[in-house]
Amino acid sequence: MDLVTRIMTFLGDVAFEVLDYFSPLWALVILSALTGVAMLLIWRHTSNQDAIADVRRQISAHLLASRLFKDDLSVTFRAQRQIIWQALRLMGHSIRPMLIMTVPFVLIMVQIGLRYEFRPMPVGQVTRVKVTMKDPGKTRGHGDQLKLPDGMVAAANDPCRAIPIGTIDWRLTPRVGGTHMLKFGNGGDVIELPVIAGDGFVRLSKFRGGSFFQRLLYSAEPSIPDSSAFASIEVFYPQRSTAIAGFDVHWLITLLVLSIVFALVFKPFFKVHI
Repeated sequence: MDLVTRIMTFLGDVAFEVLDYFSPLWALVILSALTGVAMLLIWRHTSNQDAIADVRRQISAHLLASRLFKDDLSVTFRAQRQIIWQALRLMGHSIRPMLIMTVPFVLIMVQIGLRYEFRPMPVGQVTRVKVTMKDPGKTRGHGDQLKLPDGMVAAANDPCRAIPIGTIDWRLTPRVGGTHMLKFGNGGDVIELPVIAGDGFVRLSKFRGGSFFQRLLYSAEPSIPDSSAFASIEVFYPQRSTAIAGFDVHWLITLLVLSIVFALVFKPFFKVHI
């Protein structure tokens, strides 16, 4: 998984370096258009286009028959049965391309989400950081060791330990913007995690380690070594919202809607049957 993460993170960094010339909203629009075109191309080359076109013709023919012979109940019912059957055939032809699209679509969404899901720590405001240990017994004396860089301070009396579940919490306040490297543990078991403070639009990793889906969806960091006592480190970055016409819309909804719109717009140019 680390190899896939490194490759996709590199490609994401290159893409967003180009998109850095645009505002985050316009960058999302461009990404939606590219995603829509990519979905069309994948659909075209992984689906049976001739069969889908034939199903579409059959549905149109039976719809026309139900209109022309609406006074003949037997013809109308037969046409409706055929429409339902052809719709089921169309769904069957859609399964393979949709399954194939899932993997690249998720990987693209992850790279976009690393920039759009969260915003950096606000300077001067408290942000929570949580460590989870594999062995709750190491919560004291090892898991609660944190070396802070200049420009980052912890709240008095921290950390807060929940020994039965093996978690340690800090309340950290960045005094200056930029990238701050946190170092957890001591001796030969030290895990680092960069955290970012300020107002920039940058790639943010909410997790290092954790479950498969936490690493897949919210992290561009390498996995924690198996020999480490640490299970995961989580930074509670504030949520980012994308303002559209005065409304805060989640970036994923914006991307999905716009990518579908662009796919429908470009469908005739690529001669794709959906």
